Amino acid sequence: MAATRPVRAVWLFGMASAVLLTGLGVYLMPLQPSIVALQFAFSTEAFLAVLQAWKPAGVELFRSHLAVDGVLMLCYGAFGYLLAIRTAVFGRMSSEARHKLSLMMPVAACADAMENILHWLMTGNTAEAWLWLVPLASVCASVKFAGIFGFGAAVWLARRPTPAPTPESCE
Repeated sequence: MAATRPVRAVWLFGMASAVLLTGLGVYLMPLQPSIVALQFAFSTEAFLAVLQAWKPAGVELFRSHLAVDGVLMLCYGAFGYLLAIRTAVFGRMSSEARHKLSLMMPVAACADAMENILHWLMTGNTAEAWLWLVPLASVCASVKFAGIFGFGAAVWLARRPTPAPTPESCE
């Protein structure tokens, strides 16, 4: 029974991440352009264009999701870390590779947290004072997505079956 607890934690954080991501996706669906346009604005002009399209009600909707997004970050960061260290998903890899993979999702979550802090500042009452940080917020979003998609690709590659040796490869 005790051996299954570590795997339960992986499932718990994985399912919580999926539920939170789905819920936030539905909650933010009214925002047009989508939240991704804001995350990858990279310039003050593009950032302000998204906020203008959202109007004040959309900006408030965006700001209201950030607390729940913080819980999502904790969940997906923990999920990735635990999946790498407590399961056999990366069992064919060296301990060094497993350690590096275990850090991908927590680093992505940290980048996400920094992005959210910057977006909070850049969409508040004193937004003008913070708009010079738009490119940094977009870099944080890029690091976040690279970590998440990179980890997903690593899981996919690790789960692929090992090809059976062929007679030619044994020579």
